[in-house]
Amino acid sequence: MLQRKHTWNDNDVLRFTAVVREDHTIEHEEARAKAAVDDSEAALDREFSELMRAILGRYHEEQVWSDKIRSASTYGQLTVLALNLLVFIMAILFVEPWKRRRLAQTFEKKTEELSKEAREATEVGLAEIRKELEEQVRVLTVLAENTLRLEKEREEASKRERMTTKVVEPRPLYWDQAIVSGAVGAFAAAAFGWLCFSR
Repeated sequence: MLQRKHTWNDNDVLRFTAVVREDHTIEHEEARAKAAVDDSEAALDREFSELMRAILGRYHEEQVWSDKIRSASTYGQLTVLALNLLVFIMAILFVEPWKRRRLAQTFEKKTEELSKEAREATEVGLAEIRKELEEQVRVLTVLAENTLRLEKEREEASKRERMTTKVVEPRPLYWDQAIVSGAVGAFAAAAFGWLCFSR
């Protein structure tokens, strides 16, 4: 169109004017679009920077909380360890001696009960033995008295017989009676001595 400018007619002039106006309008639209794009890119950069700042702030916050939780966990573990150590020391210093004392008291009480039972059983047994020995002593005393009485009666009968016959005869020896009397006397003395010393 510009090459044949010298041959333009009214329509060409109108067309050229329209084209120039349209080009001018398009340039303005392009400039506005470019400005809008620049504004959009700037807004995008601002929002992205804000997002990055928010992410960094959140990350920093989480790091701070993580450090706090880690330190709290460490202090908590140290506290639990100290409590366990304190409980262990208290158990060694107080609980174990108390348990030992209680066990010793229980053992001593049981020993005293067993000793008392054994003493009572021994006393009962000794009382029965003493009773039996007293009974034996009584029986042996009766036997000794009867033996002595019989011996006296025989001696008196022998005297009467000698006086009536006036014949000198050898005196008879009753060895069985003498042995019985000696044994009875020895047993009675031993039983009496045992009873005296056992008390």
